[in-house]
Amino acid sequence: MHNLETPRLKLGVFLPHDSLGQALITAALHRQHEVTAVLDDLNQLTARPGLRCKLGSLDSAPTVNRAIAGLDVVFACLGGEVQDDLPVQCGHLIDGALSLGRAGVPRLLLIGQWQWLVDADTADDEALGAGLRRSLEASGLDWTLVEAPALVDGLRVDDFSGTAAAGNPDAQRAFDCAEALMDEVRLGLHRHQCLRLRAGNGG
Repeated sequence: MHNLETPRLKLGVFLPHDSLGQALITAALHRQHEVTAVLDDLNQLTARPGLRCKLGSLDSAPTVNRAIAGLDVVFACLGGEVQDDLPVQCGHLIDGALSLGRAGVPRLLLIGQWQWLVDADTADDEALGAGLRRSLEASGLDWTLVEAPALVDGLRVDDFSGTAAAGNPDAQRAFDCAEALMDEVRLGLHRHQCLRLRAGNGG
């Protein structure tokens, strides 16, 4: 039964294949939100109550637009993506969100490795970062960059539930980080900022 004191949100997760993406799905379901996993293969996740799987990708703005229509919050798990591809993928996410119209734009949380935006090692990194920052700032969207911590690979939704999670510090670290992101959404913190998660305590 849904707790009526808790606002029920519609959340979308792009590329939810890594451990943090799986932990995010679990944490959102625990809070009784509706979760849509946006995938290029619907067989990649097992169906469960509250979880919807939808075909989609970050390959184009129209594809993004179709995937995120009606959502309140969108997480894009970009930690495994090639750095040079990130500005294009983020650009498609921005354009897809803007094309919904102002009334339908969700909050965007872009999860990945963003140190190169803050402290570029090369001129190419600096140019990539400058372009991405301009796109985000000019969009007027409600976005947060999330610097993801190093987490163990291969965790899945079932690893965060019941006896499987008990005594598993790797699963607990990933779940703590996901819970911290759920709190970010609930409290509306760190808009237009870069948030660095720490695997020790999730914040």
